[in-house]
Amino acid sequence: MINDVLVPGLVYGSLYGLVAVSLTVLHRPTRVLNFAQGDLVMLGAMTMAVLTLPWPLAAAIAAAGVAAVALVEERVAVAPVLRRSPYGSAWVITTLAFSLALNQLAGRLWTDEPRTVEPPASLSLDPLTFLGVRFNSYQLAVVLVTLGVVAALEAHARTRTGCAVRAVAADRDAARLRGIDPARLSRRAFLLGGALAGLTGALAAPLTLASVAMGFGLLIKGFFAAVLGGVGDVRGALLGGWIVGVVEAAGADYVSPGAQTAVLFAVTLAILLVRPQGLRGSEELRRV
Repeated sequence: MINDVLVPGLVYGSLYGLVAVSLTVLHRPTRVLNFAQGDLVMLGAMTMAVLTLPWPLAAAIAAAGVAAVALVEERVAVAPVLRRSPYGSAWVITTLAFSLALNQLAGRLWTDEPRTVEPPASLSLDPLTFLGVRFNSYQLAVVLVTLGVVAALEAHARTRTGCAVRAVAADRDAARLRGIDPARLSRRAFLLGGALAGLTGALAAPLTLASVAMGFGLLIKGFFAAVLGGVGDVRGALLGGWIVGVVEAAGADYVSPGAQTAVLFAVTLAILLVRPQGLRGSEELRRV
């Protein structure tokens, strides 16, 4: 069970958790769930596939490039609709349209054929065994990087900027009256969320192969993880990602590889029937 379920579950769950974390970073100050996030991850992975540079430099370029694309998305697909209706849902259509545009553009630039991306030179995909547990050094690095990202975001949440983000998330108009600029925080959130998406693509590419079609699946698993953990909670997003990864691996191992999505849906539904707000979420009180 450890080698067939827990190890792959935690590794791939870390990737799903990173997608959920990037969705959370965007959602906190904007209340927007970015439907283009999966294609931003794909863009990071494809950038890694075409760059012939040392892995850390290529990953930095991928993160910076995807952050710039995410900022463009915020400027053309999110900010205009939030300016007209801060609590509306038009962003569902505009971010979905941006996702389709990105995917079509990627389809013109690259073929559908998956591309191999090597891990960093200091790491390997060759299996190691420690106390009976099989893993490789790159898988261990993916989990550690994910934990580092979550720790850094938790530390950032305690800064002055983090407090401002929470204030905007709680009440956008009241935050503006206190001198906080929600538009500036929105731009920063998309830059950071885009950089995280680019990093996720860079980390995922050596494990899943880089392909134009990889974004949709990661987006769905990221949504599952974000909702399971509690939308808006970074640690909950990681916890949700690990649950999604382990349940997916267990479904493939104990039921059938073709039924793992059905198993994941059933487990998610069961958890949400007990905790509709997610495992670490809190119920919102609305004054009427």
